[in-house]
Amino acid sequence: MKKLLFTLCLTLGFISYSFANSYQINDNAVEDLLENSEQINPFENGAEMANMMSVQAADPNVWIACVIDFFLGGLAIHRVYLGGTWVLILGYFFTFGGIFGIIPFGDLIALIINSDDISKYVGSNAFIMW
Repeated sequence: MKKLLFTLCLTLGFISYSFANSYQINDNAVEDLLENSEQINPFENGAEMANMMSVQAADPNVWIACVIDFFLGGLAIHRVYLGGTWVLILGYFFTFGGIFGIIPFGDLIALIINSDDISKYVGSNAFIMW
């Protein structure tokens, strides 16, 4: 069985090597393509890019944020709903759901206690919002 597997791998290696040598690049076509291209700057409008990177509800509802936090707290979706950026999602991801769910649980308590005025949490990019 080992000899058969070795022979198969050796045969596939030779076949792939023969196809690799048959591929050639047309340098003139590449140079023409590069000469006729135009340079673009994706970060030309910095404010527009910042708006695209941030998702914020017009007037976030505290109870919707609480429900999102209860079900998807470890993914930081409630923080993005409140106006945070995608960096918070990375922070929650790299800390295994906000230190194993401790941070989202604290967020939920803070949202419930301060349900009358959550303006200090809206748009906040701090990892710990309370």
